[in-house]
Amino acid sequence: MVKVLIFAGGTGRRMNARTRPKQFLMMHGKPVILYTLEKFEAHEEIGEIVIVCLESWMGQLREYI
Repeated sequence: MVKVLIFAGGTGRRMNARTRPKQFLMMHGKPVILYTLEKFEAHEEIGEIVIVCLESWMGQLREYI
């Protein structure tokens, strides 16, 4: 079983994202972090995914998941 660690703790400062971190920006109606999660979830050898996220955004991340 492969475990994956996703670092999603950036603030989006370089992308000039003032309202939310870059991983929570919407792209084609879905937050960017979900595109990442979907790719890892679809891989048959991955058994566990751990996401490191800004504490203030953990609730939002849980809602998306």
